[in-house]
Amino acid sequence: MSMKEWVDLDIDNLELQEVTDFEKARVKQHVLKKHNKAPIWRHFAVAAILIVGVTTATGFAFPSIAAQIPFMQNVISYFEDEEQRYKNFEAFSTDIGLAQTSNGITVMIDNAVYDGTNITVSYAIETSHPFGENLTWSAGHWFDVKGASGMGGSDTITQINDSRYVGIASFTPHFENDVFPEAVQVIWEPKAFKNYDGFEVEGDWSFAFSLDRVEGDLQIINETLQERNVNFTLQSIEFTDVSTVIAYEQIVTDELLEQWPEVTPVFRVSDDLGHVYVNGTGGGGVSKDNGKTFKGTTAFGAIQEGASQLIIQPVAIASLMYGKGHIEIELDPIIIELKK
Repeated sequence: MSMKEWVDLDIDNLELQEVTDFEKARVKQHVLKKHNKAPIWRHFAVAAILIVGVTTATGFAFPSIAAQIPFMQNVISYFEDEEQRYKNFEAFSTDIGLAQTSNGITVMIDNAVYDGTNITVSYAIETSHPFGENLTWSAGHWFDVKGASGMGGSDTITQINDSRYVGIASFTPHFENDVFPEAVQVIWEPKAFKNYDGFEVEGDWSFAFSLDRVEGDLQIINETLQERNVNFTLQSIEFTDVSTVIAYEQIVTDELLEQWPEVTPVFRVSDDLGHVYVNGTGGGGVSKDNGKTFKGTTAFGAIQEGASQLIIQPVAIASLMYGKGHIEIELDPIIIELKK
């Protein structure tokens, strides 16, 4: 669907269809093709009311206001973490401590961590404007990483009262030849915030900070599975204090793409003790050949103590896109023996 078709789309007359948890996860997964930088679209507002006014911006270091804003002292605690994705986030993340105010909206970056593949940032927003429950920012102004050729990821913003919100963003930058640097420089310039009703407020916020990678233990796997026109290879798995990152490659046949124009992998991940780390979630990925070959990573929480095996089951979601239908192609589980 072209951008013009998006703009002209009559959302009031859309025929809604039930989708599975896997399909929802596929929609959250963002694919970059041909190394074009692409923004992450959380919710596209068809109509927007642009509010134009005098913009004033102030910036200050977070530690000076932390004591006065209790909800900023541990943003990560506001997010349900049944899969323990953020178990060690607070202990091993970097205290960023940046805040800026513009047009009645204060944006504050709390903590961030770079595990060598993925970046996770916790932040908060305080505003005098009536955004309601569904606050987001304008498309095209997500986090960026210097030197990256593209980006994939997801974010969540939660309202905690009428004027305050907390957010968590996780994203995977893509670098030339898949070589990840020892440190990354992150830039965020939101430009505007809005809600699903089209209410929007522009402003002037600009953040830049650097992160050193958290050291990990890389284990090469290179195990390949094949099922119904899908060839999947689990390339490696890296264990750090804050996360576990699996790297993979998926190749699908031309015949499958002719019937289903988008095929993206999601995962079920558990251990031999019954802990569930991922249940139908994907990650950032990149394709240079219009979806035939898909390379990506998926990150989840650190492995629970006492576990001796990790069970990873890929599921390929073959989709017509835009809620028009999909099928799920389950592949055999891959069992990883964990080092003691």
